[in-house]
Amino acid sequence: MAEPDEPHESVLETLNEPPPRGLFTRLSRVAIHLSRLQNESISGLDLPYSDFTILNTLRRYGDQGGLPVVKLGRLVMRPTGSMTLILDRLEKAGLIERRSIPHDRRSVLIALTEAGSEVSQKSAQAYNAIQDTTLAGVETAEVEKIDHAIRRLLEIMEPRS
Repeated sequence: MAEPDEPHESVLETLNEPPPRGLFTRLSRVAIHLSRLQNESISGLDLPYSDFTILNTLRRYGDQGGLPVVKLGRLVMRPTGSMTLILDRLEKAGLIERRSIPHDRRSVLIALTEAGSEVSQKSAQAYNAIQDTTLAGVETAEVEKIDHAIRRLLEIMEPRS
């Protein structure tokens, strides 16, 4: 039987690639790991991560009666079409409700129901635990440097999207 390749050999090669290609490769790998961790953190809640982002965003920013669909979509970086599907699914599950805006009949606010608030709290706790575990070996100053660099990158990229 053939011996397996040295563990992570190809991974180490990509980690040593110089920027900008190496940077983009590493960021892509981080995004894949984050996606896996995010899905893992809410796996017991029978909730896709896309739904979690909506509930969590409403919990964090919708405390004044909800958020307009357009603003919610911008915050979670989802196009209107996919927002409609997610919101329909969440409304059918009793986790959100659509509320009309008295002064603007064309717009709708999206708000958490009591059940949605409970699911959001529970899922946020699970997600926070994964974050804490993942960053446990990283010094606070290092986390702040990484955060600063990524914020700067987002300042450049966000206006283009």
